[in-house]
Order: sequence, then C-alpha cells, then structure tokens
Amino acid sequence: MEALLNQILDRLDQLHSSVGSLTSEVNDIKTKMATKDELAQLQSKVNDIEAKMATKDELAELRFTVNELQSNINEIQAKMATKEELAELRSKVNELQSNVNEIQAKMATKDDLAPIWQAVLETNEIVKKIEVNQERHEHILAILSKRSIEHEASIASLRHAQ
Repeated sequence: MEALLNQILDRLDQLHSSVGSLTSEVNDIKTKMATKDELAQLQSKVNDIEAKMATKDELAELRFTVNELQSNINEIQAKMATKEELAELRSKVNELQSNVNEIQAKMATKDDLAPIWQAVLETNEIVKKIEVNQERHEHILAILSKRSIEHEASIASLRHAQ
C-alpha cells in the first residue's frame, strides 16, 4: 500500500510539475498576446496606413505625371546651353568687345576730322580757282587756235596769189 501511495505521490508530483509547466507556458502566451488596446492601436495604425496608401489608379496617374515631368526636363535640357558653350560664347563676346575697343581706339573723332575737313574745304577752293583758270585758258586757246587758223588761211591765200 505504501508502494501504491508512493506511486500516487510520484504521479501527483509529475502532474504538479506538468501543471506548473503548462501554467508557465500559458503565462508566456499571455505575455506574448496583444491586449484589446494594443489590437485597437494596431488597427488604428493599419487604418492610417491604408488611408495614406495610394491606389493603383493614383500610382498610374503619378507615373503619367512623372513621365510628363521627365519629358519637360529633357526638353529643357535640350534647350539649355552647357557651361562649355557659355564659356565659348563669353570668349567670343570678349573677343568681339576687344575688337570693338581696338576699332574705337583707331577711329577718328570729330575733333580729329576737323583739320582734315578744313584741308578739304581749302582744297575745294583751290580746285575752283584752277577750274576758273582752266576755263580762261581754254577760252584763250580757242581764240589763239582761231587766229592761227586765220593766219594759216591768210598765208595759204598769199601763196596762191603769188
């Protein structure tokens, strides 16, 4: 009987140990399980995420918009000058400015032209006087030529008369 009691006690100890182990596992499960508040918070977060998420239609619209923007960017890039092109243009502008400055330095001003203008006016007066003299000389030559022809005619008449 005593052996039977010992067996029962051993069996009770085993059951007690199994119950303790199960109790420990249940407690672990309880600690790992979410409470109603935690579930409500998780549901609220899921709802927020769903509210903030885009639909497939919205994503398609965004892709279309992004493609349009990319196209616009490509157009702008095609029209824009590169830094090298700008540097080249600046170089050409500087060269042209240098040429303009050089030409301006070599150009005559109104003050520089005043003596030349005065010389032109004086030369014009001299040319007019020469023209008047030339006309007078031409007139004299015409008269002399006429007299010379008359003299030759007279000489020729005298020669024929002899």
